[in-house]
Formats: sequence, C-alpha cells, structure tokens
Amino acid sequence: MTLQQLDDPAPETDLSELHGRTYRCIDECALCCLCQPELLPDEERAFRADPKLAAGISESHISPDVEGAAIELKGRHGACYFLSERRCTIYDRRTHYCRSFPLNVFVGWRVQVNVNLSCRGVGLPGEDLTILGERLAAGYGAERLSKEVASANDTFTQFVRNMREAGVAQSFTSARGTVELLEDDLTDPIGLSRTMTFAEHDNPRQNSSAGDLVRRVRRTDAEADISERALMDGVELFDLPDLSLLPVYVDQELGWRIFRLVGKEIVAYDLQEDGRTVETCRIDPPSIDLLPMNDGGRSAMREYLRTVNARDCFLGHGAYLCDLEGYEYNFAQAYLGAAANNMIDLWWRASLLARLAGMDDLGTREIREGVVFFDMDLLDLPTIGAFI
Repeated sequence: MTLQQLDDPAPETDLSELHGRTYRCIDECALCCLCQPELLPDEERAFRADPKLAAGISESHISPDVEGAAIELKGRHGACYFLSERRCTIYDRRTHYCRSFPLNVFVGWRVQVNVNLSCRGVGLPGEDLTILGERLAAGYGAERLSKEVASANDTFTQFVRNMREAGVAQSFTSARGTVELLEDDLTDPIGLSRTMTFAEHDNPRQNSSAGDLVRRVRRTDAEADISERALMDGVELFDLPDLSLLPVYVDQELGWRIFRLVGKEIVAYDLQEDGRTVETCRIDPPSIDLLPMNDGGRSAMREYLRTVNARDCFLGHGAYLCDLEGYEYNFAQAYLGAAANNMIDLWWRASLLARLAGMDDLGTREIREGVVFFDMDLLDLPTIGAFI
C-alpha cells in the first residue's frame, strides 16, 4: 500500500463501498436520532445564540472520548432532545453529523466514505449514495482533507515503523488478501475456530504473503470454542452500566429495541422516545446457540465480510489492537482475530434475533437483520486514523 504523499493537495477519495447503493430515509425510523451528535464549533456558537436551540445542549457526550458540547438525549438515553413523535423539530438547522447520516468519512492514508448498514433506508430505491458521498467529501474542501490525510499519514507511518521494529509487520495488502482468501473459513465454525486459534497462538514470520498466512491458518488445530466465545462476548455486550451505551436494534416494524444483562438474564426492552423502557421478554443466554446458516445466510455473511475487509477504519482497528497489545502479536494475527471476532459477534446477534422470531436457522434475511443490529457498533470500534 502506498501512503498518501503529504504535499498532495487532492487526496485520494475511495467511494467504492457506495457504488451501486441507493438510500431513502424511512419516515419515523429515527435511528439517527438515537445517536448523540457533538456540535462543531460554529454549530455550538449558533446554538448558544438561540435560546430554543441552547436548551438542547449537553455539556458532555455519552462517550467519554468525545469532548465538548453535544445534543442532549431525552432521559439521558432516549432520543434527541429535538425529536418529537419521531420527527425532527429543527430539521433545517440540524447538525453536520445529522445531515451526513448514514455516511461516514474516514481519513487514513486516503479519504474513504463508508455507509452505516444499520440504517434501514440503505438499499431502498432513492438517492444514489455515490453522489451523496461525493458531495459530502467535497464539502470539506481539498485543503482541509489534505491536512487531515497528512495528520493520519503520520499515525499510520509510525504504526508501520513500530511493527517493523518489533518484527511483527505484515503489509496491509497481505492482511486484507488473507481475509479475502479465507471468506469461506470465516463463515464456517471450524474455519472460525482455526482462525481464532491462529490469532492467539501462532507466530508467523514478518512480511508473509497472503498465501502463506492462509496455509498457516488452515494447518492450525481448531481449538478455540467459538460457541463459548460467542456467548461470552454476547453477554458482555449487554453488560453495560448505562443504557445509553447499549446497542440499539431498529426492528422491521421500526421499534427501537435494546437488550441488557440483568442478573443472569438478558432482558429485552422497547425504548421510548423519552428514554423510558418497557420490558418485552427475558432470555437465558445459554439458550442462544449459533444457529446453522443455509446457503443464503452464508452468502450474506460473506458479502458483509467483504464490505468490512475493504473498510480502512477496520484496518485501522486491527492496527489499534496490535498497538494496544504492545506489538506482542503479528499484525496478521491482530487483523484476522478482529475479523473472526466480528463474524462471531454478527452470527450471535443474528441468532438472538432469529430465536426471538421463532426461527431455527439463518438465511439471507436473518443475516441482514444481524447486520442491521451490528454495523453501527462495528463503525464505532476504536481505530487509528479518524472519522471527520
């Protein structure tokens, strides 16, 4: 991979994830209104100057990593302060982050625009997302994008230098190529187990080819118990101290649903606009097995894996994990482990939703429902580089 030259005034912009996709906002869905947008400096000044808008300002964000003012959430974990009966009351003055949804602009060695697949409007007949992505990226201006890319380049360059010094380097191309060659393995129980075992216990040589890495994965004993891993991670997902941190699933009837670990049970709630919750059922976590996938389900899982593997923010997440572990593991191990973990997470979430719907296996629709439940959280994973 060639990093963007720091003096290039027109950074490369990748819109490939948007190609062939359309979008239409669904009336009364309001998923985006459950996200707490921070206020950009000029927006904050404008909001504070208007008493009606100032009333909706929060001095802190639900994420401790976000500094500065944001929009208040009703009841601390409900919908946006300015939402009323699932309609925005300040639509013409909504924030930049509201306007850009469901698109995200990520800056690494280049600019890349991703689409949030938790949005049910993606795929419906409507606006061409490639055109929307072009407009969104162009709105930042070439000068700002070049500065953002230059800054992110420094971070990626330092990461590559650290990998090489630690003897754990793999090219980003080989890491992505390995996942591409392992598509069938990463949607199969045995293949996932081998990949997880490889990620945790192997010691591949630096700068291996994708083919070499694939051979090592497939020679690895399938020791990792992915059912146990899925249950452990699934329970941990819902074991959070604040309701505002729980993932939200917008169901097919546009109900807002959240799940929380209470004692030893997962409790499902309908989330109301004002932040109130109404319990709908209780689930014994061990009863949620990884349901078998039919051919349509596996095809949908592979399609999503290809999307994730092409995202620069996910590559940056693998780099973040490698750095977090002090370069103890080869980058290929960190990246493949992250890919396998996320496929297991998606599989478990899809199985949870399918079980609640009385299903015994996972087809195309069930996996896509899992993606609706999952993708927003994947885009929120820590990464090097930055969303702007």
